Amino acid sequence: MVMFSSPGMIMLFITGVIILIVFFGGIITAIVQTVRGNLKVDYDAIAARNAVEDEERRRMKKLSKQR
Repeated sequence: MVMFSSPGMIMLFITGVIILIVFFGGIITAIVQTVRGNLKVDYDAIAARNAVEDEERRRMKKLSKQR
């Protein structure tokens, strides 16, 4: 076991361990969910929403030019 010279070093070590656990836990969760298929992205829905927003923007531009 490593000898800690001060309470500050112990706190830093514990903080680092917690950060590593959270970091790797997030990565593992993302990989597992992707493998299971829960993180599938619905690109068709995103494309449809973007098309609707683009159409609205074009309509607003036309209206502002007509004035």
